[in-house]
This record gives sequence, structure tokens and C-alpha cells, in this order.
Amino acid sequence: MTRVTLFWGKGGLVGLESQGHSGQGAAGEDIVCAAVSTLTQTLLIGVRDVAGVGEAECEMNKSAALIRVRWPEAKAPELDLLTRSIVFSLREVALRYAEFVSISEVYES
Repeated sequence: MTRVTLFWGKGGLVGLESQGHSGQGAAGEDIVCAAVSTLTQTLLIGVRDVAGVGEAECEMNKSAALIRVRWPEAKAPELDLLTRSIVFSLREVALRYAEFVSISEVYES
């Protein structure tokens, strides 16, 4: 199962972590893993390259099937449209493939 964790600050989303393979299909043919991975990488590209948030941090570990992206809370409001789009898309994937994707949310103070 792929486990997605959304990290929320007072100003909005401040990070996302995706870990694990969904198990929906064989390696290289798993559409659920591909969807989650694409959305997570789109978020990273949007934050770093489109919005120009140089302080964004990314950790990837292919063997652990881990992608972790975080950015300063001060940047959350300006990233709101992008992050909400990604969150809505991830929730839709999790709704349609609930046996393969779970989403949890962490609220930081």
C-alpha cells in the first residue's frame, strides 16, 4: 500500500510524504503507483521550478519507495492553488483505489 501523509501548518500545506508501492499491478505497470508518484513529483516541480521556492526540501529513496517534500510555512499561502490541486487529485486517487492508497494528515502548530 502507498501511504501519503499531508503536513499542514497554520498557513496551509507545508509538506507531503509518499511511501510504499501500492501493489495494484506489477512493477512498471502499476497505474496507482504511477499516479501518486506523478502527482508528488508535479508538486515538487511546481514548488521549486514554477513558484521558485528555493528553500523547498526533497528527500527521495527509491529502494524505500519514499518521496518527501517540504517547504517553509511562510510560503504556504502563495502555494495554495498548486497544493490544493495536488491534494484534491491525491484524494481522488485514494477514493477510487482505497485498497491501494491511504492518506493521513498531520496538523503542525
